[in-house]
Amino acid sequence: MSHLTTGNTLGFLLTDTARLFRQFFEKNVTENGLGLTPGEIRALANTVRFRGSRQAVLAERMGVEPMTLSSYLDRLESRGLVARTVDPADRRAKLVEPTDAAFDILDQLDPLFEDVYLQATHGLEEAQVDAMSASLRIIRANLTNDHGLLAEMNILSRQNGTPGDKAD
Repeated sequence: MSHLTTGNTLGFLLTDTARLFRQFFEKNVTENGLGLTPGEIRALANTVRFRGSRQAVLAERMGVEPMTLSSYLDRLESRGLVARTVDPADRRAKLVEPTDAAFDILDQLDPLFEDVYLQATHGLEEAQVDAMSASLRIIRANLTNDHGLLAEMNILSRQNGTPGDKAD
């Protein structure tokens, strides 16, 4: 039997692990008492990570429809966690910035994030986690056209080389 059909292929493991991780994360988020949905937390975290990005770019990075992100941002904006401004380069586009309150909320969520991380990495050595993280960054870079993520790994300028040459 081919190693690609055993159920232990990289693609299967990645998607199944991501599904389980997301379920575990969402279960913990719904129990956090802060009144934020998992989607809102993801939107908030991406807003912090990619400060000043256009709303459409954030939606693409998150893998959600622009209208889905817009509804998350509406709720986050009403709570004073994000601010949207007109992009001076294109008045039709909106730039999204986190507010100081966003950082306070994320600080409150740190214990939840830590619990999820500890559960997911239980039984792994730090070196294993580091190696897995580096490998996943390379896989992500190999599969994306997102210039921000490529630049993050310093491989945008090496488009003709192997994306995995440098993993941070």
